Amino acid sequence: MLDKQSVLAGAPNALNRQDIPFQVTVEGNAIVARWKWMDARFFAPHEVTDEARSYTFTATLYDNGTWQENDQIQNKSSGIGFSKGSLKLGTSSQSFKGKTSQKSFQFGLGQNKETGQTGLVGFKFDTSLVKQHIRSYLTYYGWRQV
Repeated sequence: MLDKQSVLAGAPNALNRQDIPFQVTVEGNAIVARWKWMDARFFAPHEVTDEARSYTFTATLYDNGTWQENDQIQNKSSGIGFSKGSLKLGTSSQSFKGKTSQKSFQFGLGQNKETGQTGLVGFKFDTSLVKQHIRSYLTYYGWRQV
């Protein structure tokens, strides 16, 4: 089993690649993966909505060769619309922290704020992509999940 400090120090170089949609960092005794999986402006006939959704997966390492996992999801949206001659403005924010497993695909007419793509834009999200990536790294070095 590789010691905790070596596993933490090697995580960003071993886990960050251009073909994955998230970034891995080390914060204290934890390996943290952040995925801003949606950042777009969607258009409909009478409204415009901005949406940003992010997912964070944290694997906290302990001195006994084990790790514990935690998920966090944040959703924020704001919009402007016209209905029955009235202008409507709105914002919302949701947050979840705990354990989750999610998979989704969304698309719509809009603009991806990160790529600048306009037209039909789509976003896919799968928590297992992040989790399996980090779990494989940790088990390779002899670590066990709590």
